Amino acid sequence: MNHFAISPRFTDLSIEDDEKRHRTLSRLDDDQLDLLKVEDIIPLLLDEEFAIRRQAIAALEELNDVDAIPALLDIIAEPDLELAEAASAALLEFRTRDALDPLIAGVTHPSPAAREAAVAALGEHRNPRAIPALRTALSDPSATVRRAAVVTLARVPHQDLHSLLIPSIYDPEPGVRRSAVSALASLRAPETLSYLLRSLRDEDWTVRREGAAVLAHFPYPGTVIGLRRALRETHPEVLREIISTLAKIRAPVGPAIVPFLHHEAASVRLTAVKALGEIGDPDLRTRLVKLLNDRSPEVIEAALILLARPVEPIRKAA
Repeated sequence: MNHFAISPRFTDLSIEDDEKRHRTLSRLDDDQLDLLKVEDIIPLLLDEEFAIRRQAIAALEELNDVDAIPALLDIIAEPDLELAEAASAALLEFRTRDALDPLIAGVTHPSPAAREAAVAALGEHRNPRAIPALRTALSDPSATVRRAAVVTLARVPHQDLHSLLIPSIYDPEPGVRRSAVSALASLRAPETLSYLLRSLRDEDWTVRREGAAVLAHFPYPGTVIGLRRALRETHPEVLREIISTLAKIRAPVGPAIVPFLHHEAASVRLTAVKALGEIGDPDLRTRLVKLLNDRSPEVIEAALILLARPVEPIRKAA
């Protein structure tokens, strides 16, 4: 059993009786927490009893003293996933200005898991002072850290934020590229459009799908051209997203979507039906009647719904 020096008022935290220590921790009220110091609780993070360690993390979170941040980062570096998740969640609650420096220091922690948690916690601050550390994290050896840096940077106000994020579009890991696509799109900056269109040609289908989805926020002629070219896509999930986005921006490309009413994947056929209902097609009702013999009940149902309502006038290209 580990024994540590504890403030005299809380000697129950250091006795050998696990149950009594557990009970003492669980009954700490706000007034008692105000009397405790971080150094009273930190030793309990090394306790042999899991429950004690878990409650010590909760107590540090309640105490919210920034001196606890390095210790919480060290817990995150340990192999116990449940404790690491609890400590990571606790870090997100350290939102005072004086927490910024220890969190920035955490971006250089030896453990990738701790670095990732520090980066994520910096996202709660949205403080430009963290940008140099986050820029460094974009080149971290760990893909999870790089991905966290992309997500966090997208939350930090900065006049040239897109230039910081664009290199991550070329990251070797698909998860980082996918997050970069989403982050760039969240800026709603027209100058990022060419990079988002590039994601439609990414080697990873999940990145292409993300690119197709976020382009719904860019209803420009260039977007329509890029999406129409991307209709050569072979992955059904990506193809569905491309067709859906064309429908969302009400692009006048009905004839280009018609062939997908006969696609081998029922999910693509269903998406094409719904898209044509949004975009319009001069022969839509005739095509819908033919779909009443489709192999998919969902496609038939979608066709019946459209047949039951008036077809909107077809939108012409400007």
